Order: sequence, then C-alpha cells, then structure tokens
Amino acid sequence: MIDVSSAQLREVAVHRVGNKTHEEGMRLANTVSTISESLSELLFQSYLLPLSKQKEVYDFFHESDLSLNTLSNIAGKIFADEGEFIEYTQAIAKHLYTVSTHQNISAGDLVFLLYTGINVDDVESSGLAVLKIENKDNFIEITESSDSFNLVERSGILLSKIQKGALILPNSQGVFVVDNLGQKTKYWSESFLKVSPRASSKSYAKICGSILKGISSKIEDSQEIAELNEKITEKINSSEITSIGEIKELSSQYIDSESLSEVISGVVSSTGVDISDDYEIKSQDFAKQAKPITSRVRVRAGVGLVISDSKYSVSGVSIKDNQDGFQAVVDIKARK
Repeated sequence: MIDVSSAQLREVAVHRVGNKTHEEGMRLANTVSTISESLSELLFQSYLLPLSKQKEVYDFFHESDLSLNTLSNIAGKIFADEGEFIEYTQAIAKHLYTVSTHQNISAGDLVFLLYTGINVDDVESSGLAVLKIENKDNFIEITESSDSFNLVERSGILLSKIQKGALILPNSQGVFVVDNLGQKTKYWSESFLKVSPRASSKSYAKICGSILKGISSKIEDSQEIAELNEKITEKINSSEITSIGEIKELSSQYIDSESLSEVISGVVSSTGVDISDDYEIKSQDFAKQAKPITSRVRVRAGVGLVISDSKYSVSGVSIKDNQDGFQAVVDIKARK
C-alpha cells in the first residue's frame, strides 16, 4: 500500500523530446527547474496522487537481462545519487528519443519529479514520477489595464488528466503506469518503460487472452475455431477458476505443439512474464479478455462473423465455393 500524504518534492527537471523518425531532435535542460510552493502542491495533486492510486502494479523487464532495462538502470542511479539528477534525466530523455520512431508519436515535454517521504508498506521510500506532455490546450487569460479588461490567448498544460506517466519506486517495489494517449502506439510502456504487469488474476487474464488470440489466428478451419470458442466459453461458465494450462490443453486439439509453442514464446517475449501453466485465473477476469475472441468466428480470410449476444454461439460452419465466391451456412444455437 502506498501513502504519499507526506511526500516532499525534491527535484524537478524538464526536457523536450521530438520524434526521431521525423528528425525533430531534442532540447535538453542543463539545470533543474525552480518551482513555487503552490506549483509543487498542484503537481502533487495532479500527478503524484493519481499515479499512486493506480491499481495495477508493473515490473521492469528485459528479454535477456534486467540490468539492460534502461529505465530500471538509470532510475536506480537517481535513487542512489541525487547529485547527478539532471544528467540522469538527460540520459532518460535520450532513451525516449531513441524509441520514438513510430510516425504517430508526437513531440512533447518530458517532466521528472523526484519525491522523498513516500510510504510503501510502512517503509519510507523515494519515488520518481516521469510524465510526457504531448498535447497542450488553448485557454484565455484576462488581463487588466488602467481602463479595461483584455482577453489574451494562451497555450498550456491541462492538469486534470495525465497524458503519459509513470511512478517508479526503488528496490523493485513496482512501477505505476498511466497512458491515456496509447490508442495508436504503445511505445510508452512497451518500449520506453519496458514494463510488464505484476502477476495477478487480471494480468494473467490479459496474457491468457493474448495466447488465445494467437492460437485462433493459427487455426484455419472455421469449424474448428467455432468448436474451440465454445469449449473456452463452457470452461469459463462452468468453473470459477481457469488456468493457462487448461487453455493450452483445450487448444492442443486444434493446433500442433510447435505452433502452440510459437504463440507462447511470442507472448512471453512481448510481456516479459514467465508464464506458468499452474497459475490460476478468476474466470470472470478471463471472460472479459476472451469475449472479443470467442464471440468472433472467421468464416474465411477477410470475412468474419460476430455474435454480440452471449446467449447464442456458433455450433457449425460449412462453406461451399461457387462461381461468384462462396456460400457459408452458419449454425447458431442458444446456450442453455
């Protein structure tokens, strides 16, 4: 449990980072920022407090060696030696620029807030908040002159919602992540922070959903996809607990072991989680991840069918080619 009520802001640094593919470059500050007490309170209320309330905890990972995770490495140095704070934040900004290669990544300001006095499970700790501001809002400021009031257009940061943020705690205590602009690209958590969800029913449910999606993509026969979807749904509805091992066992009837291993390896590589067959998942958590997959049946490449009402399921698909294309007969049954 995290308590930030006694947190004190010690250091602030801001750098500007562009898109590497667009050759926008960087502008790195050489000194830390100076802020007022009132601004410090605003930063606490708008950034640190919301980050600390994130329910899901993440951990740094790397495919080969955790010591090669850039954020984990540099954040550790910041916690150990605050004297080099500006140099270390510059290094993190350079790392962000290196991974900002997707064409949809926007330039923005990278803000670092170093706090002390954070309480983690009754132990005092430090915390590093890293935030990227990609979008700015227009607002109007009213200024007063000797005989009138004037409206002046300004541009600034809206504090009511974090765009991209992370609260990093030392000594593997966890990372808390916010990404409200990740619809087009997930570089913030996957490439920049390189974090994976800490093992929990919900995090494993997401992993299980990724595995199921990968398995479905490798099954070509529409009838077999329909059968697998129904068996997965029956498993979810008949038991409060589901395991990854059970999902793999059901899937093995429709996919060969080599293809199944390929799917698992791909998910392990992308998440950094050591997937255990015995880890138990609440079926209600898995149901949320499985529904977008089990409610969809691929009739043929480029042609799919979605069952939006969970009371029904596809029990069979038969396809007959004709001179204009093909004819598909889909059998739908009502679930008991």
